[in-house]
Formats: sequence, structure tokens, C-alpha cells
Amino acid sequence: MISFNLEAGRFNFRSAAVIIHDDHLLIHQVVGDDFWALPGGRVEFLEASRQTIEREMLEELGMRCEVTQHLWHVESFYEFESKHYHEMGNYFLVRPIDPPEIISNADFAGIEETVSLIFRWIPLTELQQYNLQPAFLIERLTDLPTTTEALVIDEIHT
Repeated sequence: MISFNLEAGRFNFRSAAVIIHDDHLLIHQVVGDDFWALPGGRVEFLEASRQTIEREMLEELGMRCEVTQHLWHVESFYEFESKHYHEMGNYFLVRPIDPPEIISNADFAGIEETVSLIFRWIPLTELQQYNLQPAFLIERLTDLPTTTEALVIDEIHT
């Protein structure tokens, strides 16, 4: 996976899935975290970012999916657990091939054994009630771009 530590911090190359079904968004969090994120994961060496989404959804949920659109390419600078991060992220609109049953605001576990993740389908109308990271998602998920947008989010130097 393309992620490494340096003296100054950590670099990640990540892909994230925007899965909207029946006006609900799929989010997840690592057990113990105080924020939510979009599902996805780090890109593996020689793996296309789109393939990362397909692989991660199978590993984490057993869900087969199709990437339908590249929404955002985001370069992020942030701090987490007293460490500086520089992250390159690709965010994709994703369609489940076999759509799951949606139970609104109910936690469920993933199937991946190496990470303790909690998943939840939330109504798009309730995005403001969640600490969803990166924070730009709260506003942008209700008005998706029609073409890929490049964003820089710098929470360290501002």
C-alpha cells in the first residue's frame, strides 16, 4: 500500500467511495475514532485508484460495486494523533451492483478482520449532524460535480 512515514509526518495515497443509495450515504469509522469518513483505503503499488475501490468494498463489506464517476482529486494536509499527514485522495461515485437493504442510522460491522470498522447508512439530509472528514464533504456531497474537480485542503499551514 502506498503509505510511508517520514520524520516530518506520514504520506498516504487513498481512494474513497461515495456510495449513495436511496438518498442515503455510506460512511464508516474506526472503532474509537470521534469522526466518520467515506469507505475506501490506500492504493496498492501498480493498482489504479478505481480498482482500489472495487477491492476495498469487497474486502470490507463483501460488496461488489462499479465506479461510475471520478468526483474529486484532493491533496490534503492535516494533523491526526499528533502527526502531520500529506494525503493524495481520489473520490469516486460508486454504484453497488447488488444494492443492499438500507437501515437508516444503524451501525453494522464490516467483514475485514484486520481493522475494526463500523459502517452506517445516513440520510443525505442529516450530513450536518456528523463529524465527517474531510469536512468539505458535508457541503459538497449534496451538490456533486459533473466533472472531476481538483482540490487542495490545508489544515496545517492556514
